[in-house]
Amino acid sequence: MHDRYSTVRSRQLGVRLRELMEEHHWGVREMARRLDWPPTRISNMFNARRGSKYIDVVKMLTLMGVIGDEAAEVYALCDDLDEPGLLETYPNLPAQVKTLVWHEERASAIAAYQEMIVPGLLQTPAYARALAEEAGTVPDRDDLDQLIFARMSRQTLLSRQPLIKFDFFLHEFVLRLEVGRTDKSVMSGQLHHLLQLAVRPNVSIRIMPAAVGGHAAVAGHFQLIDSEDFGPVAYIDSEVASLFLEKPEEIKAYRGVLKRLGSAALGEAESRKLIADMATELYSPGEQSHVPRMAQEQLQSQCR
Repeated sequence: MHDRYSTVRSRQLGVRLRELMEEHHWGVREMARRLDWPPTRISNMFNARRGSKYIDVVKMLTLMGVIGDEAAEVYALCDDLDEPGLLETYPNLPAQVKTLVWHEERASAIAAYQEMIVPGLLQTPAYARALAEEAGTVPDRDDLDQLIFARMSRQTLLSRQPLIKFDFFLHEFVLRLEVGRTDKSVMSGQLHHLLQLAVRPNVSIRIMPAAVGGHAAVAGHFQLIDSEDFGPVAYIDSEVASLFLEKPEEIKAYRGVLKRLGSAALGEAESRKLIADMATELYSPGEQSHVPRMAQEQLQSQCR
């Protein structure tokens, strides 16, 4: 059952307080003992079951010696805790996806649209690395390795039990945008990977053909997350910010977009065929040796 008082902001405050306590190796009872509070008071803050008071957060952070930018980040979450939605900005990408990952791990269904690139949950390591290198958004090699590791770790969601239902809508441009231009096997491997994922019972991948022209999601990419633990959340991101929306009218708008995408996009079988065709188009007859014969046979069989 959804907690009627839970918001993205209040949930993230609880997550951050829990993380800080874990860094001190304190459990709920230890923190409650030090503050002379009932343990349920802290548990409720962790689980966003009640509005946390600013003074309570101040007491907890003071006790743990949390100051400076780290404290400011937590205090910022205390503002308007009951206000739906959250805009987060970060100096680096790995931190940016922390809130998203928390919600994805508790999802029962995820629907997403991408207009230019393969969604992170569907990317191969080679594609993710080539994309980041060509975009130049992560110049430090250690940060890039961390980004790739985090992205691949998120993909365990695709097979987590109980299975999450995934509905991905990709514009045809996603298939045609050649990431890894100096190594055609990057894009070939990525499209082959999409075909392998598309036959999973909990994963639907549908292509929006370019011939459709204007469509319901021309405003850009987004993700809609449903959960049995909290109300639906729509997620939009950029290089330096994440926006979480959860007002009923906002969720209704994105559900409407998904419905119209479903009416305009190719069916799953047609989409697999188009993906297979695009994978073949990447190679001229003289370059077919880059693709193993077994892989070619799989491409042909999976598009049926």
